[in-house]
Amino acid sequence: MAIARDDYLDHLAHDGGRMAELARGDLDAPVPTCPEWTLKDLLEHTGQVHRWQTEACRVDAGGFPDVAAMQGAPADGQSLAEWFQEGVDAAVATMQTVSPGEPRWTWAKPAGGDTSDWYFRRIAQETLVHRIDAELAAGDVTDVDAPLAADGIAEMFEVFVPLTGGRPVGGTGETVHLHATDADSEWLVTLHPDRIDAARGHAKGDAALRGTARDLLLTVWGRDPLDDVEHLGDDAVITTFTAATRA
Repeated sequence: MAIARDDYLDHLAHDGGRMAELARGDLDAPVPTCPEWTLKDLLEHTGQVHRWQTEACRVDAGGFPDVAAMQGAPADGQSLAEWFQEGVDAAVATMQTVSPGEPRWTWAKPAGGDTSDWYFRRIAQETLVHRIDAELAAGDVTDVDAPLAADGIAEMFEVFVPLTGGRPVGGTGETVHLHATDADSEWLVTLHPDRIDAARGHAKGDAALRGTARDLLLTVWGRDPLDDVEHLGDDAVITTFTAATRA
């Protein structure tokens, strides 16, 4: 893992706790980065994801865990904030008992691996992006840990992009250089007709995106960056790249 298990879980506790705080606000607020959702929709989605990821990390079920008995919404008399925090606390406590490298089923196998490490990373990254979504709905975005955001970009290239292999990309070998200005992280991405290849390191591309790790993470996840991301070189190549990662 690029980040240790307990560090991922510390980020989960922090970002999940922040989302629970926001659950005490205006739940009808629209989420600008998820246009069909209100803050309530976003929190319910993330809380449910926390619960199934926790169960899948807890046991090697060999497939999608049985989530039928899980509490998918607040119980009578329980607030959404309490329910959400309960899921975060359970995730942290449960995953702290699971050793790194233990065999586990994941829906991303083989691209994402088949051990508990996948869950430590995925739950922290899922929560980071949705924490920003929730904060945008509330109008108050707090600091983002640059190394965690850079790891989220790496996860996109290591896990999600390979799963889209065979889908049209529209490239013919063009390259895009991504440079995080606040983390020691760079990639050279090559666009092929039906796939994207990404390699770490500094290299000149046909185009480049340069900005904070947070804003590059938001870019590859189909969100608008919060501050300016510098575009260099061929804009058409950047358009092809961002369309392919957002798909």
